[in-house]
Amino acid sequence: MTTTGFAPTPTPTPAPSPSKQTLGALAGAAKADRNRAVDFYRAVAMLAVSFGHWAAIAVGFDEFGGLAVGNALEYRPGLSWITWVLQVMPLFFVVGGFSSAMSLDSHAARDGRPQDWVIARLRRMLAPTAVLGGTWLAVVAIASAVGFGNYAMLGLTAAAIPLWFLANYTIDTAIAPYVLPLFRRNPRVFMAVALGLFGAIEVSRFAGVPFLPQINWVLGWLLFQIGGFAWRDAMLPSGRRLLAISGGLWAATIAAVAFGPWPVSMVNFPGLSHSPTAPPTIALLLFGAAYSSAAIAIAPTISAWLTRNTAAWKAVVAANSVALTVYLWHFTAAVAAVAILVAVGQVPTAVVGTFAWWVQKLPITGLSIVILAGIVALVSKVERRALLAPRSPWTGGQASMLFVAAAVSAAVKFWTHGSPVGAVVGCAVLCILWKTKIKPVAASDL
Repeated sequence: MTTTGFAPTPTPTPAPSPSKQTLGALAGAAKADRNRAVDFYRAVAMLAVSFGHWAAIAVGFDEFGGLAVGNALEYRPGLSWITWVLQVMPLFFVVGGFSSAMSLDSHAARDGRPQDWVIARLRRMLAPTAVLGGTWLAVVAIASAVGFGNYAMLGLTAAAIPLWFLANYTIDTAIAPYVLPLFRRNPRVFMAVALGLFGAIEVSRFAGVPFLPQINWVLGWLLFQIGGFAWRDAMLPSGRRLLAISGGLWAATIAAVAFGPWPVSMVNFPGLSHSPTAPPTIALLLFGAAYSSAAIAIAPTISAWLTRNTAAWKAVVAANSVALTVYLWHFTAAVAAVAILVAVGQVPTAVVGTFAWWVQKLPITGLSIVILAGIVALVSKVERRALLAPRSPWTGGQASMLFVAAAVSAAVKFWTHGSPVGAVVGCAVLCILWKTKIKPVAASDL
């Protein structure tokens, strides 16, 4: 115990470790002015995407008796209207922008370095992702040893289908400390230039210009993040005015798909012309802006409700503590469910999209939920510890941080869009980057 000239200084009470903190304590720690709708939207987005992917899975046998697995929209494009309900990733990026702006302001107030903020965010995302990747590499190795390597490789590539967002979100997170001040310097000019550039690149896509359209992979999702910056800085209209703007954007979206070259679907699937998300298009930008502006308009009402309803707020906090785990593992759960049901001969035989087909799909969805619940119970502590763990500084400079972020994004891209061999390489590189460059030294239990 240390002393002063007058009296002994009491020994501080140690803070509870991350694993000891309860959800109730986390929920109670929220400030009165917290925008709780942001947390609500983040949790709902993760769950909606999971159910959307489960709904899209089409499993059956082809005319030769072989297993056929695809996207229901391939067989029934008329179901594309469902994507207008379940395509919530634009809102997720808007919410991410809002949260990033708040966090960056707090970080800057402590004179924090940009690279330390970025690496803290990446650690939260990649801790549970590395567990997923390591698990699948082990599955592939074991299955290959016993003669089922081809099936495991298919599972590895299928499990990564939803992870495209992680590649884009990594880039947006890495450049957020630099984009936010540029945006704040002159928001109108910044947005005009960004939107003009996006539109010009979209035109180049229809003109058949190679490679250049891929820039909109980054710029398209970045624009939604910037929308979150504007929300955080109270630059957007509110209430009925914003709802009216949202209505106009919905009308523009409908006109774009009705009279323009863009499809009704707001998600990509094999065989779709002018994919709305690969890369993002003007139609997706309009749709995402309409969806997000409506959500922002009603956010005060949702925040007020969550402030009054303690049980609902605790549920939101609980959902956010496992949201990334649910997102990362929901397709793995579906792969396992399909494998089990195929093994026992219980796969849908009705025409895709019919009422009978939806009924026959219930066992796949139900078993996916059960399997995912078990997985979440086992591995969600990794996400929770990463979320609550104390921050440790990045040992290098800004350039090295940006290089590692780019490598992470590229590794995820390889995992999600590569051949089976490319998926293994991407997954392995991601795990190596986590172990050697990103994992905090003091968090060996992650």
